[in-house]
Amino acid sequence: MIVQGVSIGDMLNQSVAVLTKPSVQSFEQFERRGGQREGLIYVGVAAALAGIVGALFGLLTGGVGGLIGGLVIGIVGPLLNFFVFSFLVYTIGKSQGGTGTQDEVFYTTSLYTAPILAVSGIVNAIPLLNCLLLPATFVLGLYQLYLGYLATRSSMNLDQNKAIITVVLSIIAMWIAGAILTFVLAAIGLSAAAASGALSSP
Repeated sequence: MIVQGVSIGDMLNQSVAVLTKPSVQSFEQFERRGGQREGLIYVGVAAALAGIVGALFGLLTGGVGGLIGGLVIGIVGPLLNFFVFSFLVYTIGKSQGGTGTQDEVFYTTSLYTAPILAVSGIVNAIPLLNCLLLPATFVLGLYQLYLGYLATRSSMNLDQNKAIITVVLSIIAMWIAGAILTFVLAAIGLSAAAASGALSSP
């Protein structure tokens, strides 16, 4: 499967390699096989798969609004998270003395993010199944953190402690940015509702 000149099949094979044999060396084999563009396309394909499933179940449970919500949450959210996290890893890693490039960070991060996103996104989109597989999803999340640490060590050429600091600070910064964005969007939504009279009493 080729998307915008990017071989998804090749990247999937690389993902299998780093997921089944997780190590700094595994990531180093592939860190220069692509860059930011390839990473974004790969994660975008995975997000689209999860988003389509979420949209279908959203349509069944919430009509057209659920359909649109499923697409936005399933595609835009994960892509934005991937971009912000990868950029933070590169920026914070540089401040820790890392010597990697932004392309290496985005590409290595995409190799574990895309397949985990596709699986967890699809599972979380299906009612009941997401509850049944909650323990497995939690374990998968912890495994993703470990892979993030390995990929950061590889792509930014950092030692153990600096890689841990980089990943932890990147996650904290992401949470803060997400909270601010949620607050801003909620404020805009309330303002729009108030302006349209939706909040006014009959």
